[in-house]
Amino acid sequence: MASAPLEHMAIAPYYWFDGTIAPRKAVTVDPLAHGLHYGSGVFEGIRAYATPRGPAIFRLRDHMVRFQRSADVYGIKIAWDVDEMCAAVVETLVRIELESAYIRPLAFFGEKTFSLSARFVSPTHVLVAYRAMGDYFGAGQEAGIAVTLSPWRKFSSKALPSTAKAAGHYANSVLAMQDAVGRGFDEAIMLNDRGDVAEGTGENIFVVKDGALRTNDRSSDILHGITRASVIELARDRGLSVEVDHLSLDELHDADEVFFTGTAAEVTPLRCLDAHVYPAVKPISTMLRAAYLAAVSGTDPRHGDWVTFAREQTTAHA
Repeated sequence: MASAPLEHMAIAPYYWFDGTIAPRKAVTVDPLAHGLHYGSGVFEGIRAYATPRGPAIFRLRDHMVRFQRSADVYGIKIAWDVDEMCAAVVETLVRIELESAYIRPLAFFGEKTFSLSARFVSPTHVLVAYRAMGDYFGAGQEAGIAVTLSPWRKFSSKALPSTAKAAGHYANSVLAMQDAVGRGFDEAIMLNDRGDVAEGTGENIFVVKDGALRTNDRSSDILHGITRASVIELARDRGLSVEVDHLSLDELHDADEVFFTGTAAEVTPLRCLDAHVYPAVKPISTMLRAAYLAAVSGTDPRHGDWVTFAREQTTAHA
């Protein structure tokens, strides 16, 4: 099943689907699948990075634990446990011979009913898709991106569980992102229904003021990002103060630096927020981006357990 190197964002030719590795063209979804009509599915975004030891998957188990917890919230019964799903990700990545990849596990309710109580009727399907991915924001990933304050508010956790990474939740993000891009920006920041800062369309937010970091907590209706948690730990490793609390819009405007964190975004600084321009030199963002890229490639000895070297795993279990 060898595959040629993929260009940026090209889709891999094989998926893992309901327990088997299959050609992408053979993986089909019923037109009446509940998840297609109602967004009743959960997913993860995971990255594997090219290293001298082969592809290194970042925090695989942590992602799969969250995947299972998100499924539990919606009553989606995944037939494979966390260890089995981790093994499926590793085996498929090795079989398709990608050195680096964006990995997308997805579990969703299938065919059988239009009823909103699909958990009692519909089967669950689970797939893991793979594609190439370079810098999500291109040159802006390091230099900084242009961001706007979205007119769309982040949904309240009283309406939908923000700590679950569910497919239907991202209709909110689609509206915000399309509005931002349509107005010439790279990304958007959404406030929550109380007017506090929530998050980007797919990223958590940090502000830097006088060398200290601040980010918001779950009460701000955010997804508890795995990259966010990693960056908090990396910052504290380096003696930086990190406060976790509410974030106000005033704090964004008053900050020395602001940056996003996320699986795709990694650590991406903001160049501007609407008309407000941040300093061109971003020492904390730059340092933490470098620290994060070292961690994901397995070269930070303090966090070697964050990385799964796919080829070594399959060799060990051969």
